[in-house]
Amino acid sequence: MPMVSSGPVVSRSISLTGWVASGAEKGVPCRNTPRMPAAARRDELASRTRADLLAAAKRLFGERGYLDTKIIDIAAAAGRAVGSFYTHFDDKEQLLAVLRSELPEPAAPGPAGDDALRDHITACWTALRTHRPTAIALLQSATAAAPASGRLRGEPAGWTAPLRRHLENRPDRGAPAGDPELVAAAVGVMLAGLNQALPDGEPGDDRVAETVTNLVLHGLSGLEQ
Repeated sequence: MPMVSSGPVVSRSISLTGWVASGAEKGVPCRNTPRMPAAARRDELASRTRADLLAAAKRLFGERGYLDTKIIDIAAAAGRAVGSFYTHFDDKEQLLAVLRSELPEPAAPGPAGDDALRDHITACWTALRTHRPTAIALLQSATAAAPASGRLRGEPAGWTAPLRRHLENRPDRGAPAGDPELVAAAVGVMLAGLNQALPDGEPGDDRVAETVTNLVLHGLSGLEQ
């Protein structure tokens, strides 16, 4: 009986192995490739959808403002159906609450130097500019709330909490004059309003903290007390 050469068999085996490797490289699942459980795939998709909705909302809040951004706009910008929004959030206010919860706590500047008040105001302004879309949305939402809610005072005051504590503990309590809580709230309102009014990269943006500090210390006259 003539012997059958094993050459073609080896060649086919090599060819088959190459096809499997090539398919794996191209993302074609092989028979023995483990698949992600269905529940894990759903969780991953839901997490990605939620993140996309939050990112789209933040972008639109920075461009249009909170009040002029609708839920349908957020869903469209995220590339999702409106129903997907309501899967993750009850309404726009709840989405904003999530964005607020992701903000870092207002931090005091480093060791106080000769001009601690200016350092505190600069730190507040930097935080507002860093998180400008969320800060704008929080300010506009608070403005639209009922006056009795106290939100319009509370939101800006939250950004300047380290400044309030500094004013309460500073040794020279006479300057600037006034209740530390009210002074910090007034500074917060000024900075939050300027944060909304001045687009990113606006000329003079780097002079805002200096201007507000001088206003707090010396008033509109600009003269030292």
